[in-house]
Order: sequence, then C-alpha cells, then structure tokens
Amino acid sequence: MIPWLADTSIALLTAAIFLALYLAAGVILLVLYLLRRAGRADAVGPLSPGLLSPLGLIFGLLVGFLVADVWSDRDKAAAAVSQEASALRDVDLLTGAFPAEQPRIRQLLREQIDGYVATEWPEMSGGRATLNLAPALLVEVQGIVLGLPVQTEGQRVAQDRLETSIDRALEARRTRLVLSTSSIDPLRLTALYLVAVTTLAAMACVQADRLRRAATALALLATAMAIALTLLVAQGAPFTGYFAIDPDLLIQVRP
Repeated sequence: MIPWLADTSIALLTAAIFLALYLAAGVILLVLYLLRRAGRADAVGPLSPGLLSPLGLIFGLLVGFLVADVWSDRDKAAAAVSQEASALRDVDLLTGAFPAEQPRIRQLLREQIDGYVATEWPEMSGGRATLNLAPALLVEVQGIVLGLPVQTEGQRVAQDRLETSIDRALEARRTRLVLSTSSIDPLRLTALYLVAVTTLAAMACVQADRLRRAATALALLATAMAIALTLLVAQGAPFTGYFAIDPDLLIQVRP
C-alpha cells in the first residue's frame, strides 16, 4: 500500500480518497466543457450507455479481488492472535501442576506479553516487524518446561501439553509477524484508481450533450467509488489504521 495511506487517520484517508475522485471528476467536466466551447463536443459523445456496463464490471471485479485478499489476510491475522492468546492461557493454567515453578513461569509470561504490547505491536503497525529475534522470555519458559521435575503421571501429561502450547504460541506469533507486512500493492491500488477515472470519463461521454446531468452523474458515481475505495484501503493492512487488530486478547490472558 502507498506508505502514508497506511498510517493516516480514517478522517484524512477518507478526505484524500474523496478529493482524488472528485478532482478527477472535476477535470473530466472541465475538459468536456472546453470541448463544447470549442464546438468539438461530438468528438466525445454522447456515447452509448452500454459502455458503462463493462467498465463498471471491471472496476467491481478489481475491488472484489482486492477485498478478498484483504479480508483473507485479516481473518488469518485475527485467528493467529486468538490462537496465540489461547496457547499462552493454556501455559498459564497448566503450570498449576508444578507449584514450585509456577510463579517464575507466570512472571515470564507476564513480561513477555507486556513486551508484545509495548514493542511488537508498534513495529507491526509500522510494517517493521521481523522474525529475526525470538521471544526470549517465552523461549526461557520453554527451557524451564523441558527441565521440569516430573514425579507423577499427571505432571507428565501436563508437561507434554505445556510443550505443545508453547509451540502453538510460537507458531502463532510467527504467523502474525508475517501477516503484519501484508498490504495492498501500490500498483494494484493505482490501477484501480485509473479504472475508476476511466469509468468516470465514460459516464461523462454518455452525458456529453447535457453538462449538468453529466455533473450530477459524475458526482454520484465518484461518491460510490470513493466509499468503496475508502473501506478497502482502511482495511488494507491487518495491524495498521482504523481497523487494526489490537492486542486485547493477549492482555486478557496476561497472568
């Protein structure tokens, strides 16, 4: 996605997209007006209204394809956060089978979640998160779990489940970090805008002999397109912007 769009507020994002489409519509109307003044309006129309159907279909398909990708990534990111929170909660509960080690493990989990919220979430929001660094405190918990003194069958089962839960938490973290870099490609977004402008131009050509009707039609069409583009771009990155996925689930399971 175009970088500044990812970090802007929803109000500024909406204003920018609406302005871009209204500006395009205004330029198209100005060109149409100048052609009429020059007596060359017949060069652009009126064209057949049937031209709008294929152009509208192309715009709708492009929006649909981008929305499908965006929503798929958001669903996967939300599922990863939920799975990570569930796994960390399981670790917290299962440590009850080892009373001697429980305070230490719970402290490490608490500090690890605080680190996620304070450090990793801002990095994901800015698209800077990487897999270079492992979660040191959770890795330390894993080491403690592997060395737990098992004296009963119940403790053996608890240790096995602890290992599985930690692995699930680590895998979910990797997934959310990878998905935090997901965004709409600038080329796709630019192509979608150009298709929108082309469709606006076609609408003007259909109403070329009636300038006021052309202005009304362009205003309505530009508004509908701007609403669709605003919703698309606002959800373009799972952990960025107004609809960003927050760490509330991890905070809820903090010991």
